[in-house]
Amino acid sequence: MRRNGFYNVALICFALVVGALVSEVRASVRDHSGGFFLRLSAGFGGARTELTEPSLGAEISGATVDFNLAIGGVVVPNLALHGTLFGWVASDPDLETNLGSGQLRGDVDLSGVGAGVTYYFMPVNIYVSGSIGGATLSVDTPSGAGETDIGPVLELTVGKEWWVADRWGLGAAAAFGYHSVPEKGIDDNWSGTHFAIRFTATLN
Repeated sequence: MRRNGFYNVALICFALVVGALVSEVRASVRDHSGGFFLRLSAGFGGARTELTEPSLGAEISGATVDFNLAIGGVVVPNLALHGTLFGWVASDPDLETNLGSGQLRGDVDLSGVGAGVTYYFMPVNIYVSGSIGGATLSVDTPSGAGETDIGPVLELTVGKEWWVADRWGLGAAAAFGYHSVPEKGIDDNWSGTHFAIRFTATLN
């Protein structure tokens, strides 16, 4: 699939960063008082998307590999503004249509970009984060590939991190998202939700 290379590279980079961080654990006073902000997140989850047009109705659902990248800065203590790149990939998901049900042989992915905000509750280092932007859905099967137009997507995340270096934290997060993207050629949208459990690494 066209975007699988992107996700594979992102996951490899994430693993390398985690390995480097674990090797440099140091004790110090740590906070989110300002400066550059970078959060790398990857994990697993599930997604569902549905097209309700009467003659072409379909629902796709399945397990996903999930990725989220936030880049920005802390503008006031504990509050970061950032651009967000996020998405998921479902391989061989379940497919239900007006004509029956089965399995879609191939990949379905959502890719989005937007803007977000993250707030940390200190000193426990628990955060809430939200992003909103535009996304497309893509399908790649042995019989062909296709992509929707751009539509709105939003995501909410709650996470907890532990300091492992002066400016690095590792943790875990739970995310929930919603999308509604227009299908080309008809007056209807693919709409649905996704959720994920992610491992995170944050630089601030």
